[in-house]
Amino acid sequence: MPRKLKVKGPDSAKKVDAAYRASGDVRDRERLQAIRLAQQGRYSMEEIAAIVGRARSTLGRWIRAFRAGGIKQLLKCEQGGKQGQLSARDRRALRRQLRRGRWKSAREIQQWLRKKRHIQLTLSGVYYWVHRVGGCLKVPRKSHVKKDEAAVAAFQQQIVALLAALEIPVGRRVQVWIEDEHRYGLIRVTRRCWTLQGHRPTAPYQTKYPWGYVYGAANLVTGGAEFLYTPTVNLEWSRIFLEQLIATDPEAIPIILWDQAGFHPPMEDGELPENVRLLPLPAYSPELNPIETLWDQVQSHVANEAWKTLRQIEAAITEVLAPYWEEVERVRALLGDTWLTRGVATFLEQRANAPTD
Repeated sequence: MPRKLKVKGPDSAKKVDAAYRASGDVRDRERLQAIRLAQQGRYSMEEIAAIVGRARSTLGRWIRAFRAGGIKQLLKCEQGGKQGQLSARDRRALRRQLRRGRWKSAREIQQWLRKKRHIQLTLSGVYYWVHRVGGCLKVPRKSHVKKDEAAVAAFQQQIVALLAALEIPVGRRVQVWIEDEHRYGLIRVTRRCWTLQGHRPTAPYQTKYPWGYVYGAANLVTGGAEFLYTPTVNLEWSRIFLEQLIATDPEAIPIILWDQAGFHPPMEDGELPENVRLLPLPAYSPELNPIETLWDQVQSHVANEAWKTLRQIEAAITEVLAPYWEEVERVRALLGDTWLTRGVATFLEQRANAPTD
């Protein structure tokens, strides 16, 4: 049977109880409640920790603080005992390095803190501070080594001018689409999943190679979305998807932003409708396209399953895509408040205010 805890300190149980009842601070009341229970001699450490919803180690830290300096010391006790070890300047430096995404383990962060900031932390302390500054573990998005960073920055800064240079007649309605494609197949996609400590789950695997593609586009003006499943990607299917986008508003001038893939027809393509305008994104820069994050959702949804047919996996993909063509707010949330959405809004405002003569 767990040993019952009986805590004594500079302040009596009556004083602790009075402080608990008088306090309006949730953090302080939590600590005072723990000490109230610990002074009664009716509960074990584990029972008190469960009642207040804290780890046993945290409860032990509070008890040591109370024994050393009573209520005053208890309420001054820092959460985790590590706040004093990283200054505001250190925390800003840690955030900057986390943003760069160069560390793969907590031990690398620990070494950096020791060498560059002269701070000694245990690994648990590293985890504490990483979470404290907003850090988390993510799989990085691929960035091609051939990407021209200067060209990407210039495209973002000049997006309004680039749209205006497409020479669209004043008074014509404009629809701006951002487009991308996703390949899917029967080879299993593996993703992290929740499980129990000490147990490693398995996921079914098969070596089947049939695949298909889905074209997708989001309208930066209306918040609409369009998708098309195809057996492959080529110029013909790209033109078919363009026709699908045009059909949503035949009287408007559609502007299509997409990458420079070889199966995307160029502006000089003789088979394109005359009203279409194409604006290619900089080469090797998929991170500029918000549709990419939608494909991430698709991958997560179909992961860790062995799909028997393409129809089955397409049905699962449709479960992810359907809300985007049904709910405008979903599309607007996907597009976000970015250089692209702000640029398109400015472009449309300039057109609305342009003289019509």
